[in-house]
Amino acid sequence: MRNAPTTVAAPTSSYFVGRQPELERVGALITGSAGLVTLIGSGGIGKTHLALEVVHRVHETTRFPVHWTRLARLERGAGAAEVQDEIVRSVVEVDFSGRPARQVLVDTLTRTDTATHPLPPVLVLDNCEHVLDGVAAVLGELLTAVPGLRILATSREPIGWADERLVAVPPLSRAQALDLFRRRSEAVGVALGPGRIETAEQICRHLHYHPLSLRLAAARLRHQPLATVLREVSGEPADRRLRWASTSRTGAHERHGGIGNVIGWSYDLCEPDERLLFERLSVFAAGYDLNPEDATGWVFGEAGVDLAAIVAVCADSGPGGLLEEDIEPLLERLVDRSLVSIHLGTDTARYSLLENFRVFARRQLHRRDPAEAARLAGRHRRYYREKVARARVAWLSSIEQDLLRWARGAWDNLLCAVESSLDEPGEASIGLEIAGGMIALRLPFFIGTLREARTLAERALTATRVPGRPLTEPQIAVTALVGWMSLCQGLPREAERLLDECVAACVTDPALRSASVADPDIDLGLPAQVEYLWGSILLLEHCDIRATTVLARAREKFLAAGDPGAASMSRLFEALAAAFHGSAESALAVTRAYLEDAVATGAEWVLSWAELVRAIAAAAHGDPIEAAAAASAALTRQIAMEEHWGTTWGVHIRTWILARMISDGAPGAREMATEIAFLSGGAATLRRRVGVDLEPLRPFATRTAQAVDTARAVLGASAFDNVFREGAALDATGGDIVRLALGTLPGPELPTTDPLRPHGPVRWQHLSTAERDVAVLAAAGWTNAAIAARRGSSQRTVDAQVAAVLQKLAIRSRTGIAGALPEDQQARVRLEKDRKPRRR
Repeated sequence: MRNAPTTVAAPTSSYFVGRQPELERVGALITGSAGLVTLIGSGGIGKTHLALEVVHRVHETTRFPVHWTRLARLERGAGAAEVQDEIVRSVVEVDFSGRPARQVLVDTLTRTDTATHPLPPVLVLDNCEHVLDGVAAVLGELLTAVPGLRILATSREPIGWADERLVAVPPLSRAQALDLFRRRSEAVGVALGPGRIETAEQICRHLHYHPLSLRLAAARLRHQPLATVLREVSGEPADRRLRWASTSRTGAHERHGGIGNVIGWSYDLCEPDERLLFERLSVFAAGYDLNPEDATGWVFGEAGVDLAAIVAVCADSGPGGLLEEDIEPLLERLVDRSLVSIHLGTDTARYSLLENFRVFARRQLHRRDPAEAARLAGRHRRYYREKVARARVAWLSSIEQDLLRWARGAWDNLLCAVESSLDEPGEASIGLEIAGGMIALRLPFFIGTLREARTLAERALTATRVPGRPLTEPQIAVTALVGWMSLCQGLPREAERLLDECVAACVTDPALRSASVADPDIDLGLPAQVEYLWGSILLLEHCDIRATTVLARAREKFLAAGDPGAASMSRLFEALAAAFHGSAESALAVTRAYLEDAVATGAEWVLSWAELVRAIAAAAHGDPIEAAAAASAALTRQIAMEEHWGTTWGVHIRTWILARMISDGAPGAREMATEIAFLSGGAATLRRRVGVDLEPLRPFATRTAQAVDTARAVLGASAFDNVFREGAALDATGGDIVRLALGTLPGPELPTTDPLRPHGPVRWQHLSTAERDVAVLAAAGWTNAAIAARRGSSQRTVDAQVAAVLQKLAIRSRTGIAGALPEDQQARVRLEKDRKPRRR
């Protein structure tokens, strides 16, 4: 039976949402000079709907004739003849001649509205992935034979034509996915009121904003409550999404009958070694593929795992295995088939399986060989245990940021490794090592969740404990780390309970334990991690200067054990204790020495906290101008690192510095008190956002209360509260509060002659002379190559200098440099714009 020829695309339904950038780009290519445009993406991502919308709009605006061919009904591997016949069925409405099919097709496509105004035809080839060779042969002939022909193809992998224009179809954005899910839910009679939106958002996230998955999930609402649907997409072994089936009896091809059908269609096209690698990749944590509207920050850049991890876990040389040298080309094939997501960084490629694909691949792996699945999970655990162990030893160095970027990108796989260890008898000790390493690397502070890491460590401790047996050294160390996390969370009673538990496990004599509590100078022979917890409690809960003694002892024990990173953390808290509780002489001397040593390490995070500690000491006992410069430098670094914990305290420290200026009788007391009120309101909002309870962190709470009292005395209670409320309304997520503390966001009635706001942004002062020259030229539009020629240096040097400028000015791209320069540099920028070399 013949297909009914399609000469004009019908408009799409009300369920089409988003896709504006793709619509504009594909429309421009089709109406331009592109001969072949291929929409590529995973099954069910919306390629066909996007093609429908594009050609409808193109036809409406240009009247180009449109012909639509659905190739899905062809068998896998169908050749050029079968593909051509399918196109003829779709394009040729009537033909009683004896001409060859190819000639009829060419003649039909070259028809015009008049003899003098030919209209370029548009041929849509939908679902090409299973007949690529046949499609490539036919389209090559057609593009040659039909002048002006435009072919719009949809496929899960490129067709491979030399002049093919590829347009990747991303998932919907978060907002678009929720909109689509809402519309589909309403279609089955379920309204998503305010109380259901959060659950709906979680469902969308688990389905990685994939249109077909969202449609199937909404259809489930005819039979299941919203909360049950959420449980069905947990990503765990009990996940039921692959059992979902389409409720449509017409209008949907079998390959879109359910999520399993969608993935199985692509999986069946794979060669055996491609299937094996695809299945083995399920041992890694699920990844994600974001719409560009949502793909910002380090999260997207560090998504997935690198080639080295995949080779280490998935390759083997045994019979029926995968050789190391075969992994990369196999990954590329799986990416081409839209089964694996690829995330390209500046110099790396990372890979992941979306959760739908991971659930499918894991099921296939267990069907193939449950023993192999367990073996791969063990290799995965040991790989990440070794990576964390090496990072713990090496992070106190110039490669600190590289290791932190790796660790942040590996967060989901670290969690996955710990979880799998807890499910496997005899493996929980590996999970304990990983969980402790994650805390020791300070990773929870960069990820933005202390609770998750602490809960995971507690579960690992529970899984490794044997009733009736004393704690082992690894268990004591992780217990102390959990206590330290509790202290940072504002739970000092819990921290002290865990300290007591650790001390009891190490010191069996109750009398000796009691004596040590009264005199911290006594060395009980406690492990370094327990000393560190004890010193931190003395610092933050008891405000006891003897914390410096205990923390110094912890530092020495860490160094003796070969753990310089942990020793540096002890040194940091030792310096904090001196800054808060020591004499003026001690505070300034200890923080100065710590800052000098931090510079020598080359570790950016360590340096930022050394600057904060120095700012605390200088604000109380030294020069407030120096304190302001140090605090601004620290904030600038921490913004670049996205270190939310440190930036929170940087804002508070700024208020302490202003209060010191007021107490010293500096001019402009009212203006500075106004800024304190404004910042205090913003800081309260910031604390709520990041979940910091100020009161249990007593030294920080005391200094903050003193600053507030100082400003309130100057302004009066009513005026202070008004400005406080104005500051509290600032946007914490947009960084306005931190920008205010840096002096780059004006507050109400802030003085232009404020001694803590030198002419131009403070952060400009931290650029070297060479970096300032490079910044001016970059702001003027000079390329890095032109800057290198101008300065007589290599382009690699200039690349590094531009990167340093971006980091120190706390901006993300070259285009932001001009706006970050001080006013007195703008004349130089204008001059260098006129001198900029012209491109030939």
